[in-house]
Amino acid sequence: MNQLELLEKLQDHLRRAKLDTMLTEVHGVNVLKVTLVGLGDKEQGSAIAEINFMNFDEMDAPVFQIFTTVALNIDESNIEPCIIELSKYNLEYVLIGTFQVYAPYRQIYHRYTQVLIGSDEEQTEQAKAALDLVATQISAAYDDILAYAEDAS
Repeated sequence: MNQLELLEKLQDHLRRAKLDTMLTEVHGVNVLKVTLVGLGDKEQGSAIAEINFMNFDEMDAPVFQIFTTVALNIDESNIEPCIIELSKYNLEYVLIGTFQVYAPYRQIYHRYTQVLIGSDEEQTEQAKAALDLVATQISAAYDDILAYAEDAS
C-alpha cells in the first residue's frame, strides 16, 4: 500500500466518525485535512489537522505526521510568553506530540510524528490509533491552549 492509499483509508475512517475531510496536494505532498470538532470542556471547539507523510529516506518505513492548528491570531506581544507557558505545559501535561507557537503566522499548533511499522493493515491501525489519540490529547488541552493564546503573561 502506498502513502496515498493509506491517507484514503484514514479519510474513510474519519468520515465514518462524521468529520469533514479533504484530500489534497500541497507542494507535491499528499495531505489529508480534517476539521476536528467538539473540542474542549464544552465540546464546542474546533481545530484543523493536516495529515501527511514526511520524506526521511534513512528510515525504511513511512514517517506519519499530524500537524494541527489549534489557535490563530495570537497577539504579537503575547507570542514570547505563550512559548514559555506552552513549554511548561508540554512537560507537565502533554502525553504525545507537542504544542508550539509558529510566530510568523501567530498560531499555536500541535505536532505529532510516528514511524509506522508492520504490514499494511498494521500500519493502517497504527495511524488510526494515532489520530484518535492526538484528537483526544488536543481536546483535553484545548481550553488551556486557548487561554495561553489569549494571555500567557
